[in-house]
Amino acid sequence: MTKKNISREALLASFGTLATQFTSSLKEAQALEQTFDASRAKLVQAISGHLQNAKNSLPDTNPLQGPLSQFVATMTQTSSEWDTKVAGRQKGVKFRQGFEDSLLVFVSGKVKSGKSSLGNYVAWGHTDPTDDIKRQTPPEHHPTYRSHDRKNVEGGDGQNEAVNKREFRVGATEATSSIQSFSLPGLTWVDSPGLHSMKEENGNLAREYLDHADLILYTMKSDAPGRASDLAEIRELIYKDKRTLLLLTGSDDIEGEDVNDSGDLIQCVVMKDAERRAKQQDYVRGELKELPGSDKLEVISISSRYAQEHAHDPVAFLDSGIGSFCATLQEICQSEGVKIKQRVPMKNLHHFLAECENDLVPYQKLMTDFRPVLRKLDENLKNQISKHSREGQNDLKRFINTFFVSLESNRGDADHITRELKNFNSKLGEKFQAIANERLQIIADDLTKEFQSSVKNTYQHSLLSQIPDFKIDTITEHVEAGTRSGTKKRNAGIGSLVGAGIGFFVGGPAGAAVGSMVGGGLGGVTGDSASIQYRDVQIIVGDNLQDIRRKLLDTHCEALDVLLQKNSTNLWQEFDGSINDLLKQLTAEIEQFDLELQNLLQKTKIAY
Repeated sequence: MTKKNISREALLASFGTLATQFTSSLKEAQALEQTFDASRAKLVQAISGHLQNAKNSLPDTNPLQGPLSQFVATMTQTSSEWDTKVAGRQKGVKFRQGFEDSLLVFVSGKVKSGKSSLGNYVAWGHTDPTDDIKRQTPPEHHPTYRSHDRKNVEGGDGQNEAVNKREFRVGATEATSSIQSFSLPGLTWVDSPGLHSMKEENGNLAREYLDHADLILYTMKSDAPGRASDLAEIRELIYKDKRTLLLLTGSDDIEGEDVNDSGDLIQCVVMKDAERRAKQQDYVRGELKELPGSDKLEVISISSRYAQEHAHDPVAFLDSGIGSFCATLQEICQSEGVKIKQRVPMKNLHHFLAECENDLVPYQKLMTDFRPVLRKLDENLKNQISKHSREGQNDLKRFINTFFVSLESNRGDADHITRELKNFNSKLGEKFQAIANERLQIIADDLTKEFQSSVKNTYQHSLLSQIPDFKIDTITEHVEAGTRSGTKKRNAGIGSLVGAGIGFFVGGPAGAAVGSMVGGGLGGVTGDSASIQYRDVQIIVGDNLQDIRRKLLDTHCEALDVLLQKNSTNLWQEFDGSINDLLKQLTAEIEQFDLELQNLLQKTKIAY
């Protein structure tokens, strides 16, 4: 099969003819990004507001402060990361805005892998162009150099060095520490540090701009192709979903030395044999075959040095691999160039949005983390209620018992006891209310700062305010008051005298005796004996004071337990409801943002 082979000049001419066809989708991508920025700002503001309100309503001791603080921290971190991503993307977008009429070719590779030499060859037709070569080049073919960003790395290129010298530095240990470029009609060639540069800051710099390339060229030395560090960098590039070419540079050897027409000693450069180069290419393909899309990777073996020395020898130029490289670039430019140019901004935005979507994953776990804490709080609350009920009842018992002890010395004074009980009624109500409020407040302190007691109303309308009347228990005793003389003896004597008189007149002496007996008997019947006189006396045998005490103890202790249980239950229901409302609000905000994000992802996916 005949190898593809075109010259550098033909390649540049192809780019020049397409310059007017390159249109940008930057404006559309920027509009969608603005929509995203508005959505994320709304999300951050809403979630931050909900979380801060929740934190402010909870005491510092509440265990939910932990999950809330974690949520706040994650939201803050996510927002910061999004800001960083947006800033990086905006830097790239601004970078692309200067090259809307050209295909943006990004060159990456390890130090001394031939990046800068290849760039100089494309720009000038020479790997290390002299001032004479530059002067001999027609002005319309002069590349325009720019320096876009730079890290102050020891050994790297100086500020605007490429601009000032109109070429890329070659051969230094860390030759490139800048994002530098040159432009020719339809083509912008970007030279950069490798992603895995020896200087970490150089690698990070390269990543910031890589996403905004239309086409990526990766260079690796043919002396050691497929090194682990190279393969790692290539894998990273492949996952960027960019059109990528792999170039095995320096595919030549030095064979002795010769003398030119001027008498100068020169080295003889020859290409490596075809079999050796083919094996190197196959090796690299084999090392990457497990990667998705690796079958579409082209591996081209080139020597820029050999190509420049044999620019006018078609056979030798073909053997350099540069002709095949230029032909491949031309084919990409003509068949895909316009589409790539249009697609890249949307593709970049799509990947950017997908990364932002992944940042939402931790929030589901954060909301799930609230549930075990709530269950533990509920269990602790039940234990607290029982504890505070016992302690509150003990306070009530001491208060009631102390009062009733003070009444002991006046138990016989019903009026006094009644007055004291009446006065105690209001004091007991106040004490009950105070104890209930105190205990409920302690319970509430671990849940919320916004606790409002309803104990007062509950108590005022309770029958607890009614204290039974004081009663003294008495019995009636008949107490001896004196004695009274009887009339029976007196009447018997009178009867005997009268009877005797009547009997004498009737029957003489014998009649008198009989009459006396009868009269005496009759007289005794009509009289009464002597007696003891009595009077009724009320004797105090007891009172219901202890019954009142026991009733007050029983009713108020029971009422306190019921009151604490009821109010605590209501408190928990309100608290649990507020936390669930918070979780619903957070879920709704995240779901709404995710919905808007999915819509943007769909739009960017369709666009490319």
